[in-house]
Amino acid sequence: MKRAAFDEKLVVKKTYVTLILSAALIGYLLLTTGSLFTRLPWVDEGIFASPAYNLVSKGYMGTTVMETAGTPWEGIERHTYWIVPLHLLAQAGWYELFGFGLFSMRTLSALWGLAALAALYTVALRLSGDRLVAALAAALIALDCSFIATASSGRMDMMNAALGMAGLAAYLCLREQHLPIAVLSGHSLVCASGLTHPNGILYFASLLFLMIYFDRRRISCRNWALAAVPYCVGALGWGLYIREDPASFLPQFTGNMRSGGRLSYLSAPWAGVWNDLVVRYLGYFGLSPGLTAVSRLKLVIPLVHAAGLAGLLSMAALRRQAGYRALLGVAALHFGMLSVYDGQKLPYYLIHTVPLLDAILAVWIVGAWTKSSIPRPFLGAVLAAFLGVQILTSVQRIKQNPYRMSYLPAVSFLQKNAGQPALIIGSAALAFGLGFEGAVIDDPRLGYYSGKSPDFIVVGDVDYVEYFRGYQTDEPAVYRYIVERLAKEYRPVYSQAGHTIYARR
Repeated sequence: MKRAAFDEKLVVKKTYVTLILSAALIGYLLLTTGSLFTRLPWVDEGIFASPAYNLVSKGYMGTTVMETAGTPWEGIERHTYWIVPLHLLAQAGWYELFGFGLFSMRTLSALWGLAALAALYTVALRLSGDRLVAALAAALIALDCSFIATASSGRMDMMNAALGMAGLAAYLCLREQHLPIAVLSGHSLVCASGLTHPNGILYFASLLFLMIYFDRRRISCRNWALAAVPYCVGALGWGLYIREDPASFLPQFTGNMRSGGRLSYLSAPWAGVWNDLVVRYLGYFGLSPGLTAVSRLKLVIPLVHAAGLAGLLSMAALRRQAGYRALLGVAALHFGMLSVYDGQKLPYYLIHTVPLLDAILAVWIVGAWTKSSIPRPFLGAVLAAFLGVQILTSVQRIKQNPYRMSYLPAVSFLQKNAGQPALIIGSAALAFGLGFEGAVIDDPRLGYYSGKSPDFIVVGDVDYVEYFRGYQTDEPAVYRYIVERLAKEYRPVYSQAGHTIYARR
């Protein structure tokens, strides 16, 4: 009888796991597809598409949509060195197979999102030993509004996270029976993550932590030597590309490291931690000024994350498990490192921390459901509210459809009114509609350094307006030039849904 009851519970658990994973996959595909086709194209997508487009169509990896005068981007029109190259190469291969375009670029990110989900599920399973915990973690991540936003953006962040988390998953899967293979495969994937974006350092630190935490008595000098091999190969490959124009590499790469106060919190780490909580997390999830009441509903998300973290720490039965302590260690590493070295507090780096908070929440929900006195209806209500706000946020963004309501009308106006050849200064994202052959130059200083006089200037509320505000305090001479130029040399000819277009008088 006991055996039969155990088998029945096992079947029920497998059924729940299957249902949860199926719902997570369907929800992810629906929300990501909807977001992919409706979100507003933005500057980073245009800038990162340009070198891949040039590599496919012209054979060199230059970024030709950015103005370089007065910037550290020396030689960027021939060699793109300010970012690491793997995402650009992945794009180029993708475009060769499926064609170039905004939605093609975003689809690549969506597929990396599936890879990230698989890796995160594997990590959660290996650390928890519980398929229900792993399935719930995957579902919370798959429906997370910040995860959906990253998966439907053309930036490299999802590829970066997927490769890094795959490295952790590979190590955890192979470490018990094939430690050398685990070390080599884990560090190979983490190296690839680092060649996609410098945030790969988060996964490098996490993999070292897991190696020491679980296997410090088993790891030999030979294992450490194996770990170094992928980085040597990666450095050699990147070095061969740098060798083509070393004089351009240093100003580009160091210029990007210094831009926007990126490393400003290295001398004040506690301020970095505080601002990470306030600006990056709470700001993204509802505390930013000017948000609607519906947008402020997102504050439910960090509150539930905090409850999940506090719940896991307060339950001795969970806290004593080595896998859960390892999960907390990885989360602490990611949050601590990112809060100190990213002075810009960029919201799209949430992909490296929020999924770990979702996994911690899943651990608490399942643990509290089976091992605590917390009423199950209360836990169910917390989970329903959390998922409801996540899904509502993504659906609301899809319904707004800024691609159709804002971007396409502005591009259509320019297509009808800009002659050939015409020069347009505006966000690099405009190139998806107007072409990457030189008609669009991204120069938010409007020719202050270059002296160029475009036929049209496109000022977007979410890009150039923000740049102008920054120049008002940081570069007042540039700001005065912009105001005078728009007033004296140009006249507004279009203003609709977040875009103002100026034509030369």
